[in-house]
Amino acid sequence: MPPVALVESTNASYHPTYTPVAIFIGATSGVGQAMAEALARQTNGRAHIIIVGRSASAALKILAGFPKPPDEDGNWKHEFIPCDATSMRNVRAVCDALTSRLTRLNYLVMTAGSPESNSFTRAGETEEGVNYHLSMRYFMRYLFTQDLLPLLIAAKEQDQQAHVMCVQGAGFGLRIRTDDIGLHDTVRRSWKCLNGNMMPTVAAFKGIITGVTYNDGLVAYFATKYPTIAFTHISPGQVLTKGGTYIDLGWLFAPLAWIIKYVRMTFAFEQDERAKYMLFGLLDHANDRGGIFIRGDRGDIVSAHVFDSDFKSPFDNVETATLSSKYGVLQGIPMKGYGGSDASVAGLIRYTKEVLSGILG
Repeated sequence: MPPVALVESTNASYHPTYTPVAIFIGATSGVGQAMAEALARQTNGRAHIIIVGRSASAALKILAGFPKPPDEDGNWKHEFIPCDATSMRNVRAVCDALTSRLTRLNYLVMTAGSPESNSFTRAGETEEGVNYHLSMRYFMRYLFTQDLLPLLIAAKEQDQQAHVMCVQGAGFGLRIRTDDIGLHDTVRRSWKCLNGNMMPTVAAFKGIITGVTYNDGLVAYFATKYPTIAFTHISPGQVLTKGGTYIDLGWLFAPLAWIIKYVRMTFAFEQDERAKYMLFGLLDHANDRGGIFIRGDRGDIVSAHVFDSDFKSPFDNVETATLSSKYGVLQGIPMKGYGGSDASVAGLIRYTKEVLSGILG
């Protein structure tokens, strides 16, 4: 892992000649909030920072705390866009609004969660027919990335940093599913009488884990398709926020949940401290050439690979059977902490496109 001195010096040395544009999905609390605040402090407010989330009151309070440079210091702006990202139609509407008025994007950081997507006791589907856990943990991240890519490409063409960061449980190498990809069968087979507030359910647990693994597939797919842009899946570790220390295990296991909470608090970081490492992973010059990055909770690179700029992605319009099914390997390259195989990523992407096409047309 990188020394603390290197992390702090890297962050402190960030003084771009341009006004960076950063979008934080889910920065109204937790590590996302702390990352947005850290970037605002480092730039002395000279950045266009957009917080996308559900709580306007929380977002406006956060934005009010950002440093405010003199108006003549450039095109800085701090704003909030409301969005319930469990709905893919809402995500598409926000992306359309952003691409209609922004000319570039340097950083897309996605940390958003929801009570449903973080629940160990409840599993179900949104009104659009998407698994609760996967809607926030994967699908909305895929859609934001896909729709905002033209803005990231524009930044890269201006020789600026362009980076997509998914903050979730990176580095464990958990395998991407090749069957029941949307977890519909898992939810249907679950005992409905247990789905609620009594105890953890298998369907909810699988939803949480599966969302983590699919983020490996997301960054693998886009990194091969757009090799000059950096795509990172990073672990935030244990963070001292309400959502990051208490696990709702239902009333039957409430005593165990409180024990786990206090055990986790012994080795968890305050969100501002953790954001320091997340910001390092975001701004690290190792990202400048693009590529895929799997990073640990100190911003350390667990594995990475930079594809040639003329590399052709193998994941579009191919038969899954023609691709390698060896896990932890991306296009013949062993990747520590990576949970995909070429075949499983291709299957995931094909399924994702089908689902989004069914919802969005």
